[in-house]
Amino acid sequence: MDRRSTILVVDDEELNRSLLRALLSASFDVLEASSGVAALEILGRAPVDLVLLDVMMPELDGFATCKLIKAQPRDSLLPVILVTALGEQEDRNRGLESGADDFLRKPVDRRELLLRVRSFLRLRGQEQIIRGQVEELKRLQTFKDDMVSLLVHDLRNPLSGLLSNLELMLETAREKQQLDDLRRALRAGEGLRSVLDETLQVRLLEEKAISAQRAPAILADVLAAAVDSIQPVAKRRGIALSSLLEGEIGAELDEKLVRRSVENLLSNAVKYSSKGGSISVTARNHGGFVEIDVADSGPGIPDALKGVLFERFGSLEAHRGRERRGVGLGLYLVKLVAEAHDGDVSVHDVPGGGALFRLRLHGAGVRAR
Repeated sequence: MDRRSTILVVDDEELNRSLLRALLSASFDVLEASSGVAALEILGRAPVDLVLLDVMMPELDGFATCKLIKAQPRDSLLPVILVTALGEQEDRNRGLESGADDFLRKPVDRRELLLRVRSFLRLRGQEQIIRGQVEELKRLQTFKDDMVSLLVHDLRNPLSGLLSNLELMLETAREKQQLDDLRRALRAGEGLRSVLDETLQVRLLEEKAISAQRAPAILADVLAAAVDSIQPVAKRRGIALSSLLEGEIGAELDEKLVRRSVENLLSNAVKYSSKGGSISVTARNHGGFVEIDVADSGPGIPDALKGVLFERFGSLEAHRGRERRGVGLGLYLVKLVAEAHDGDVSVHDVPGGGALFRLRLHGAGVRAR
């Protein structure tokens, strides 16, 4: 059997408490307190679903009591209805400032009392259901994330063994077709390992289990390494890659995370650039940030997608068809890396067509010695 809702009636006059108890007790359990202090004590030890609070009480009046009730850690919605003979707007304002949810004028009308009480209890019940659903979603999300982390961890070891065997076979293979097949298999395996590493890295960054380990780095070397890793794919698609460093820039940054981020931006640009297109990488110091721009000559980003492009699985919101859309966690990882460096990432239109992704790393830029 469901528990009946409990109403706490707070009034220093016993006659008023008796009247409210008579009106409510047929439908609700009623607790009584003769002062604000007694009300706070009851709330500390008993479950209460709604408070009917008199305003004109000695020592601790209803306004002060309401403020203390709302300040206590408990359910986010414990309705407090002030019961008062005061009718001035200033008194109502004081009640609202103290956190009151509603007002009842004395003498209390029985029907209005029951309607207001039931309305707030219904809202409270709905709020508790929603909170329970949110907690369940959080539990399921945590379970899913834990399962993903476990799966990634368990897949990496056998995959490493597979890649090692492919590398050994490449060393002894002689026939051209066999060599080509092994190289393709090795590239596919390395791509899978990259996806697994990226998934695990996103998980760790989200949990703050890892943070940016800043150390002096030469930005030109970081960019060159990222470009070199994407260059073979770009060449196969006939896409020209170029890089420009505006001044000699050293930086205090996590070299591995930043390189991975630039690789993701470049890989995304290659994916959406047509054969014969071009991609440029430009880096500079600007306003206390190191800015890294990756610009492509692809179809650009629809305005409707720019707000979700860097969210977790935000690319799933993209329109399908010919419009460009991201896949996987690559751009989300870029966002996490930027935030780990107190920076941000954004996307802009390129005049004449294409998209420019700008990665900004706060306070990272120093002149190279």
